[in-house]
Amino acid sequence: MPESTFFSFLARVQAEKKCPPLLLLYGFNEFLGERIVSEVGRAFGQARGEFSFKRYYFDGEEETDWEQVLEEANSSSFFLSAQRVITVVIRDEKKVTLNAAAKKAFAAYLRKPNPHATLIAYVSLDLSRDDYKQLKKEKLARLREALESPHTVSIDLDRTGDAEVRAFIKNHMKERRIAISSAAVERIQEIMGDDFVGIIHQLPKLEAAAAKSLTIGSEEIDELISGISSHSIWDLTEAIEREDAAAYLDILKYLFINGVKPSFIIGTLIAYYHKIYTAKFLMRRRFSAADIGKVLQQPAFILNKFIALVKNFPDAKIQAVLDLIYRLDYESKTSGEESARISLQSFIFQVKLLR
Repeated sequence: MPESTFFSFLARVQAEKKCPPLLLLYGFNEFLGERIVSEVGRAFGQARGEFSFKRYYFDGEEETDWEQVLEEANSSSFFLSAQRVITVVIRDEKKVTLNAAAKKAFAAYLRKPNPHATLIAYVSLDLSRDDYKQLKKEKLARLREALESPHTVSIDLDRTGDAEVRAFIKNHMKERRIAISSAAVERIQEIMGDDFVGIIHQLPKLEAAAAKSLTIGSEEIDELISGISSHSIWDLTEAIEREDAAAYLDILKYLFINGVKPSFIIGTLIAYYHKIYTAKFLMRRRFSAADIGKVLQQPAFILNKFIALVKNFPDAKIQAVLDLIYRLDYESKTSGEESARISLQSFIFQVKLLR
């Protein structure tokens, strides 16, 4: 079965203006599937209608089954419509597994699919990232095997490269005549962490914020994406510097309650301490405080406080703190979000042990 990724398939459809007979969409980033469905419709240049664009939901309560859907796809004709797009959204995990009748119907259809129909099997489940990984190894692997054919294209919505996401953001904003700085894109990546591609879902919010200025800089990114003022993060780092575990845990709790992901907090801590490390290096090279502020994009109203912190921060400690955070970052990417929350809570106590 030919495989593709979200970005490569979008490019293919836009260039060729045609679509394979059967698409299988799956992945934790299932919201990307809706963009593919929309792009398939635009590729054919048709107005949406009850006949041209049909959608079914397999959620455990449906009356339609795969045999009926395939029969409908097979009955599509050029004389009735230039192209039909039939989307089946699978919302019940049990429906990911095909029964014997469905397998037989797919095997018959895929031997000679209707050229006037595009069938999209779109797996959209309410699962955690870890649960989705397990589903992908088991049920999704069997579904892909059942739909195997030269006419099927499988799209893993989680296989997205960071460079592709960065390019997509810049092109998206450029098309809307909005200038977004490279520093802002890098900050987005720091905040989103492993969920970098998820920013695509939030681009309309960034567009709305830039409606008047038509610019987006790194300064606005924190609050636009997380909804939390960066002051909260500064309070967190200040609590770390004071080694005030009670204050640190209270602020961390506030951030978690307000939906800030551990990856965002870890990314912010990495950026913060890396700035301290870089500032110490620049100080040794006789850079002035003002020049250090420009290089590190530190706001003027906290620059003096930041420089004072850098001067009093022991070289050995900054290296040790960075080692702790990088280890925390690695563990968060390999052990899941809940494990990252626990590790963040224990981080302050590890810092207190550094001497």
